[in-house]
Amino acid sequence: MARRPVLGDDRLSAASTLPSSLPARVRIMAVVAWGILLIERLWAALTPAICVLLLALALAWSGLPRDLGVWVHLALLFLAGIGFLYGLWWGFRGFRLPQWQQALRRLERDSDLAHRPLTHIDDAQVSNLIDPAAASLWARHRARLMGSIGRLDLKWPDNGLVARDRYALRQLTLLLALAAFFCANEAWLRRLDQALLPNFSGIEDTDQITVEAWITPPDYTGLPPVSLSLAQHGKGAETLKVPMGSRLLVQSQGLPTSGLGGPATLVANDEKQTFDVLDASTQRSETTLSKGGSIGVQSGLSTVVEWPVAIVPDMAPKAEFGGNPGVTDRGVLRLGYSARDDYGVTDLRLVMSRGKEDFEFKLPLGQPTIGSDGYRVAQGGSFQDFTAHRWAGLDVELRLVARDAMGQIGASAPLALTLPERKFYHPVARAIIELRKRLASDWQFHNSVSRELDILKAQPETYEDRIAAFMGMDFAARRLRAEEFAPSDMPPVLQLMWDIAVDLEDGGTSLALSEFRRLQQALQDALDRGASDEEVERLMNQLQEAMNRYMQDLQQQLQRAMESGQQMRQLSPNGLKLSQNDLNRMLNDARNMARAGAKDSAKQMLDQLQKLMENLQAGVPSTMSAEGRAQQELNSELGRLMQRQQKLLEESYNAQRGQQPGEEGMGEGEMGQGQQQGEGMPGDGGNGQAAGSGAMGQEQLRRDLGNLMQRFSNMLGDLPGGLGEAEQYMRGAVDNLKNQDFPNAAENQNNALNQLQQGLQAAQEMMQRQAGQVPGRGNRAKMDPLGRPTDEDGPGGNPIDSSNMDLGVDKEPAQKAREIFEELRQRRNDPNRPKQERDYLDRLLKQF
Repeated sequence: MARRPVLGDDRLSAASTLPSSLPARVRIMAVVAWGILLIERLWAALTPAICVLLLALALAWSGLPRDLGVWVHLALLFLAGIGFLYGLWWGFRGFRLPQWQQALRRLERDSDLAHRPLTHIDDAQVSNLIDPAAASLWARHRARLMGSIGRLDLKWPDNGLVARDRYALRQLTLLLALAAFFCANEAWLRRLDQALLPNFSGIEDTDQITVEAWITPPDYTGLPPVSLSLAQHGKGAETLKVPMGSRLLVQSQGLPTSGLGGPATLVANDEKQTFDVLDASTQRSETTLSKGGSIGVQSGLSTVVEWPVAIVPDMAPKAEFGGNPGVTDRGVLRLGYSARDDYGVTDLRLVMSRGKEDFEFKLPLGQPTIGSDGYRVAQGGSFQDFTAHRWAGLDVELRLVARDAMGQIGASAPLALTLPERKFYHPVARAIIELRKRLASDWQFHNSVSRELDILKAQPETYEDRIAAFMGMDFAARRLRAEEFAPSDMPPVLQLMWDIAVDLEDGGTSLALSEFRRLQQALQDALDRGASDEEVERLMNQLQEAMNRYMQDLQQQLQRAMESGQQMRQLSPNGLKLSQNDLNRMLNDARNMARAGAKDSAKQMLDQLQKLMENLQAGVPSTMSAEGRAQQELNSELGRLMQRQQKLLEESYNAQRGQQPGEEGMGEGEMGQGQQQGEGMPGDGGNGQAAGSGAMGQEQLRRDLGNLMQRFSNMLGDLPGGLGEAEQYMRGAVDNLKNQDFPNAAENQNNALNQLQQGLQAAQEMMQRQAGQVPGRGNRAKMDPLGRPTDEDGPGGNPIDSSNMDLGVDKEPAQKAREIFEELRQRRNDPNRPKQERDYLDRLLKQF
């Protein structure tokens, strides 16, 4: 039996793989042994280069290089580099990877296995291959080798340096490096930079450096600036939350400003930015923070400082309605709303949409408060008068659109409603509004609207001969029938028609209310921004003047409506009754609150005052007795009779000029029909017939006057002076008209009209005498917006409050709050109460 030609240790280099016949545990241990051999050889090969590196680090951390000249520094760097490379060459000059047979031999030695069973297990029989006895003997030999493999062990790696480094120089270099590192302390990284980067600037380079940073949040956040220093950086530093858009300023001293190590670099927003050099040792850099998780400063090859930050994005604002909008009796939309944002809403608008068209209106906001979620919530309310808008009476969508300081937009859910429209009681104003709505629906109606405006302006008695109304309707009609009229020309015409109607309806009342709203908002804004006491006082005085002017205009409006015989509005019996003095007292209370510094209470009082003013109604109170309402109705019917007589008089004048009676003023279309219906209902004595024209119309008017005279006599017990004479003149006018004697007919009609006016004045005086009031002879009794007399002396000589108003508001909580306030004031003014109690009540009242 012979072995393979390759025998002994010479076979080790020939094996490139482990023998397949080895058990699995032997193969695993062989792999570990191979790894140990590789570690030992690498360790031995790297030790010279590592010793050179440790020696260089010891020199760097000792701070010696910065004290040497730049050329000596460069020479040391060169020698360190050459020494490191030479150490690598020396260590790896005879380096070979270990073989598997070497790993098996290492495993045999460490495990004390006799007869090298692992390296001989792969031997093969080379002779007597067909001899059964030889084959059996060879099999028994392999079985004995496998059985001799017992427990396998491996010893720790040994690079053999102890024998080669008899003086332990490698431990000396490690000791020097560790000692220099601990001496450098916190400046170890700085000194390493100084050792690797020679100081070519010639400026003294020391370990004493300072790096400071200031983060200034945007102004709109209201947050204070934050300062950072070297002491706040590191792994344990707390993450700083910074609003997006904050301004970062970093300044350093002591870092290299030139050469290989300078200037420094700012790491922010996930990008790098070079510092600006201010002088030989000072650098500065600025940027706006928008992203990233840290702020760092790098100098040379090292990071000097790093602060963890979290950029907090600015969230979009939100807005929502505070319930369904309400509508005042004047058709004004009352809105409640709120807007929220992390740093506050800067602008809130109401967007009104219909189809593809929309309009925006700016809304006022109150002072924001901090919500439970940290957001700033601002609430507000406003009165929006859209009655003049061309969409009044139509379905629209409302949305709230909020904007913050960054320009981000947040919108509320759409709210669908029918835009309120104003009710007009003056017949001409009502007719103009109907024409305006027709024109707004389709501009192609401009010719027909122009013709009907011409018809309206030709009847000056229907609008009290107001020259402004005549000129306005004339201009609008001319503009509408112009050949070049286009849809773009509609807005100014629509606005003019609205102004004419409003002026006819209430004179300057709407202007006075608009001025009150403007001053009230200006006063609210002044209180919000903390205006001076002088400015607040000035606005308070202007607001009081506007309020009083509005109340006077309401009185004049109602008086004109009564004299012209217009239909009077019936007021709610549940309305809250307040006098003008009460309103002035509320404003004075708000003034005192503002003086005392209770700005929030003053604003609440102003809000309540505005709600009262917006709901103010002018009309006949439904709480009037049945007799009073009947008397008021008689006066209104008499006024309408005067209007019909004025119309017949105008027809007689026209007949003298060659026109047929009734030709002018009986125009075609919607307006003419509306007037006939309006005049024939209450003034015809209840028979429901049209007034007509000519002799028939005059005769019908005379009969209606007779019926009215009978009703006056039954109610007052006597006939008002002038009505009988008016009936005689009417009878003469009927005869004149039958004979086509228009001049005499016009004279009799004019005399009848004068007698009717005297009769109306006499009827009012008789009614006041029945109520216990004695107006002076020849003076018409003045009426307030509720139809009540405004004489200074009432029954028994007691003064009468001439400015009681019916407000369409609930008695609660306004009435209750007022009663409590009055009770507290009465107790404060009671001299029988103790002084301490009166002082306490005085302090309490100052808060309200």
